[in-house]
Formats: sequence, structure tokens, C-alpha cells
Amino acid sequence: MPFDERGAVIPNEGGRVLGGDSAHLTGVYCAGWIKRGPTGVIGTNKKDATETVELLLEDAAAGLIGSGAKEGALELLLEERGVEAVTYAGWESIDRSERTRGEPLGRPRVKHATWDDLLEAARTAAVTTES
Repeated sequence: MPFDERGAVIPNEGGRVLGGDSAHLTGVYCAGWIKRGPTGVIGTNKKDATETVELLLEDAAAGLIGSGAKEGALELLLEERGVEAVTYAGWESIDRSERTRGEPLGRPRVKHATWDDLLEAARTAAVTTES
């Protein structure tokens, strides 16, 4: 992956990663600080990610990305490497848990502060859907 040490970013145009010859690397995108440098806030990251995803979808619609790997290949690779993946249902469980934690304090949410806490909250979704 190309990297600009001086700017601490991956060279890109709107989130499309650029190779050494300044041509777009097909199917390679970036967002957030790695795209623009360590600046901004959560809102900046959301706007920035939206720009990248719009280009990704544009490229996909134009047939520039290709079909990629077989369905389930990423999940299989993560499993083989012992990586615990968080599904969408797991993310929903994390969101629900953080909102529930915030309620008694009059806050919209209280974030989980460690990976272990996040994974435990995500696992709750698996237990709920299996029951």
C-alpha cells in the first residue's frame, strides 16, 4: 500500500487510492485520518467516509471493481486466523447496550471503552438470536 510519510496519509483522490504512477489502484479505497491526515472530528469522518463510499459505489456500478472473492471468503479467512468478527447483529447489540448504559445517567449512550467489553456486548446478539 502506498504511504506518504510526510503527510501521514495514503495518497488518494476523494478516497480512491493512488499508486506510484498516480493512477487509481482498482478496488482500493481509504477514509478518515489515513485519507486526509489527523484532523477533524467524528462529523468530519462521516462526511469523508460518505465521499469515499459514493466513489466506491460509482466504481462498482461502472464494473470497475469486479466480483471479488467468493461469498463468505472473508469470514472464513478471519476464522482461520482466529479473529472474532463482529456481525451487523453484533453491532446492533453494542449500540443497544451503550444506549441502555446511558439511560440512567440521562445520556444518549455510554461507550464501551475496551475491545473486550465491545466483543462481549456483540456476543450478546449471538446468544439472543440462537435462543
